[in-house]
Amino acid sequence: MGTIGLPQEGTSAVIRFFGGSGYNGLKEQMAAAEIHIRTSNSNVNSEGFAFSAYAFRTGWLAPMEKVKILPNAPGGAATAYDIYLYYGPYIGFSMYEVVSVGGQWTGLEQTSTDPGTAAYDVPFQYSVFNDVNLGNALYVNYSNGNVGIGTAAGTSSKLSVKGEIKATKVRVTTSDWPDYVFAKDFQLRSISDLAGYIAANQHLPEMPAAEKVEKEGIDVGEMNKLLLKKIEEMSLYIIQLDKRVKELEAEKK
Repeated sequence: MGTIGLPQEGTSAVIRFFGGSGYNGLKEQMAAAEIHIRTSNSNVNSEGFAFSAYAFRTGWLAPMEKVKILPNAPGGAATAYDIYLYYGPYIGFSMYEVVSVGGQWTGLEQTSTDPGTAAYDVPFQYSVFNDVNLGNALYVNYSNGNVGIGTAAGTSSKLSVKGEIKATKVRVTTSDWPDYVFAKDFQLRSISDLAGYIAANQHLPEMPAAEKVEKEGIDVGEMNKLLLKKIEEMSLYIIQLDKRVKELEAEKK
């Protein structure tokens, strides 16, 4: 796209590009990027460069896929930086705006080969319709749709929340609701068998042990199904006991 000249004295520049890929006027062909660059006082950072940069990116998809910056010299000797943008398979008309104090911009805008590993791979700190990361307060992974709130990027669940959740209503859909307990062919565990299981395991059959819950948590939908099943089984036990009590009362008469 061009070259920005910046002295090694903590000089900053902002470059805004508007363009995209293709000529069909489609939403997915539109893109914009804002690149922020700042030089050091000739000290080299952990990445081996005497400058750093980051970018914002917006667009329907991601036709502006990458930004790379190639310095004209290694380490603190660099005084100018070539800016590379990856637009996709086709380059459309683009415009740019450069804001800098002490810097000088020379526009070029032509196709080129990849500058390679000598170039600085500019990270996108904030993207719209791509990965969104608001300082770990909110993270959305563009590739799989996973969302993290108050947790670091890379969440393995569709939604991960670090902290308290408050809601007026929560709906969990599930299948195989345990009304089958009341079916005539349901095999209800005997009271004596139930008592033996509890004595041996210190928890109800099918329910997870405390140490497992502490380690893995619970599936709210599955736990509600299990709790209802136990309530329905308890109802059957009560019905059996009530029947037996009435039989005993009748025998006394």
